[in-house]
Amino acid sequence: MRIVVTSLGDVSRGLSDLDPEFVIIWCCLLACVISAWLVDRLLMWAWATVCLGIAVLASLINMVAEPPSLMWDGQDESGRWIGGMEVASPAAGAALWAIGSMALIAAGICGLIGERQQSPDRFRPRIRRWLVVSSPISPSSPSSPSSPSNPGRFVVRQHRTLAGSAARLLPLLSMAAWIVMIWVPIMENTASDVKGVTLTSLGLNTTDLVDMSPGILLAWSAVILSAAVGLSMDPPTWWSAIVVAFGVSLYFMLYGILAYPPTVRWRGETASGESISANIVGFPAAGVSFWALGSITLIVAGISGLIAQRQRRRLFR
Repeated sequence: MRIVVTSLGDVSRGLSDLDPEFVIIWCCLLACVISAWLVDRLLMWAWATVCLGIAVLASLINMVAEPPSLMWDGQDESGRWIGGMEVASPAAGAALWAIGSMALIAAGICGLIGERQQSPDRFRPRIRRWLVVSSPISPSSPSSPSSPSNPGRFVVRQHRTLAGSAARLLPLLSMAAWIVMIWVPIMENTASDVKGVTLTSLGLNTTDLVDMSPGILLAWSAVILSAAVGLSMDPPTWWSAIVVAFGVSLYFMLYGILAYPPTVRWRGETASGESISANIVGFPAAGVSFWALGSITLIVAGISGLIAQRQRRRLFR
């Protein structure tokens, strides 16, 4: 008995019984890809893409929180009736699903930022330009650098402050901390080899690889989106506020992990055959420092972005 769920749905039941939810997702994805090459303005497309990415990510989180299950019953060799429930666990495709949904959200956000920067009324005060002229030529001359016949003599540079650079580069440090926590545990119990109490940035290390809980998916989504949008283009003020909210949420998530550590019920027998049991609890490990570092860098990056926006307004007044 196997439960196999792919992008086509529960394939263990056959392709003839497709889940309408997966059909809708496929149709929306195809429409998103095709329309990106057809539309002239990306404003409506960007909003639709962000909503689609959030919906697809929410669908994955719901599937992980309530995994597909299968009830079965039968008879053993002695003829007794037995039964049970098979529950599916996340596989590698769940990570690909999360990456695809985050790519949709990042594409939509970049489209919104791109449309905002291309607007003539908003683009002009945000960019400071220096005219670099190799020789003192009159502006009215045909060979003037400002002449349409010689447009290649302009050098456009965006005025960046230290705060602006920090807002773009600090999310990369946060993502690096999350990558390190794949191998450096956040919670573990070195006194026992019981599985299920070692927590990394990929979830609980159980016998089925990792436990990709909704909180783990949301944490990775926040970190990757912050790094991708910060590097792609100049984020607006509202995105810096969102990055601050991401950092604060991750900090409170760490507080919840420390307040309610992973626990596994262990049962065994003594040498005399007496049955014993105990609770194996995970304790903070080195990954706690990396999680705290990643959360703080996101908060600092968002605050730096807000400061950079304020400095630019003062500069172009």
